Amino acid sequence: VRCVQETGVHGMIYDKAGSSDFMSMGRELEPAGVLFQDKTYNFSFSKFEKQYESYYGSSVKLRYFLRVTINRNYAVKLSKEYDFAVLAPTPEPETGRNIKMEVGIEDCLHIEFEYNKAKYHLKDVVIGQVKFMLVRICLLYTSPSPRDRQKSRMPSSA
Repeated sequence: VRCVQETGVHGMIYDKAGSSDFMSMGRELEPAGVLFQDKTYNFSFSKFEKQYESYYGSSVKLRYFLRVTINRNYAVKLSKEYDFAVLAPTPEPETGRNIKMEVGIEDCLHIEFEYNKAKYHLKDVVIGQVKFMLVRICLLYTSPSPRDRQKSRMPSSA
């Protein structure tokens, strides 16, 4: 028996046991028989809706792959996985409005941040201003520090 399976899997990168299939669809290509030469099979998964984009973060991954399996009577089955990426085309974000943010400590320090865009592409350069509105404490050193945070949790087992 020769079959192909399309699968979507999400899970934690360092926890293989915690990965779970969120979508899977299989198709038998040919019934049991003898294969004497190379053979090409045409297949399609037209109803396999890929609703999420592929993602490989620092702690979480979401991947799609094709698994081709050949079952044999005389030995263990052969299985091979082929990853593929899914990207959902999205329109360009609005860039017309500025974003302002104020932070501070009451009656000691007030800082205002202003950026020229509300949304950025990964290849964009962040341009903005930092204004110290009220400073009643001694500052020895200031430096902007962009941070990337990823939060993840696995669904609870019912």
